[in-house]
Amino acid sequence: SMMKRLTLFVLSLGKFLFVQSFTFTPLIVNNSLISSARRSASLHMSADIGADLKAQIVDEIKDTKRGLSVTNEKKSQINSLVQELESRCPFPEPARSPLMGGRWIVDYTTAPPPSNGKLGPFEGIARQIIDLDAGTYTNYLSVPGDIEKEWLSARLEASFEEWDGVLLEDDRSLSDESKIEQSSSLQEEASVSVGTPESNWFDSIISIFNTDSNKSNTPLLSPDYGKENWKVDFKTLTIKVFGFPLVQQKFDEGTSRVWKMSYLDGDGTRIVRAGRTGKDDDAMLFYMSRDN
Repeated sequence: SMMKRLTLFVLSLGKFLFVQSFTFTPLIVNNSLISSARRSASLHMSADIGADLKAQIVDEIKDTKRGLSVTNEKKSQINSLVQELESRCPFPEPARSPLMGGRWIVDYTTAPPPSNGKLGPFEGIARQIIDLDAGTYTNYLSVPGDIEKEWLSARLEASFEEWDGVLLEDDRSLSDESKIEQSSSLQEEASVSVGTPESNWFDSIISIFNTDSNKSNTPLLSPDYGKENWKVDFKTLTIKVFGFPLVQQKFDEGTSRVWKMSYLDGDGTRIVRAGRTGKDDDAMLFYMSRDN
């Protein structure tokens, strides 16, 4: 009958709608979106790990007087943490980043005076000042630390360019460098005249930059050294007392070093491995924060 047919039609329609309500349309996967999401998640995870590493480094270096008072064991611990952070540098070409410019405070270093914040028996704060437009690089030490209140300062002026990978020569032996450091330590116990250019501590500072020749003919293997490295050419060292120039030393042409920018981030942390030749085994560590 008509009523029976209508009933069957309604039941069939209801069954169809019920089934359709639980039928899912297959999801079309966009691989590029998935890759982008994975990269974003990876970056966030890396940033979190980097922040944790930096917190650990700050905790380790806080009692070292910026590297002036540190045991070999502590130095090794700090270096291990720094190496882990360096492996997570967010920039593939840190030496070419505009973030390199500005003033940086040396929070910790394994370098000798005056780059480590010490000048003779006096301790202050070392800074690195980079002018990217002018292509200049300055190591600046102020005693006691605040530039506005300083009474003693040392300013090491240099220019920089991208390193071409040619190793620099330095015939100074490690024993010579040890003698320099020992000489600096002995001066703490001696009476040092700041007004005497011939003082041992000043001679020690100058000798750090002395080399018998400039370049070796041995190139390294990587083709693009400039993305991480600068060749820094030292020009002058000026020491002032109460704003008056006491000593000004001009360096010989070709007095150069290789600065490897091993880490840089947008949060104000920068790490440099500064070496005499371009080899890793003679590089000194600088861990820095931006001086706002």
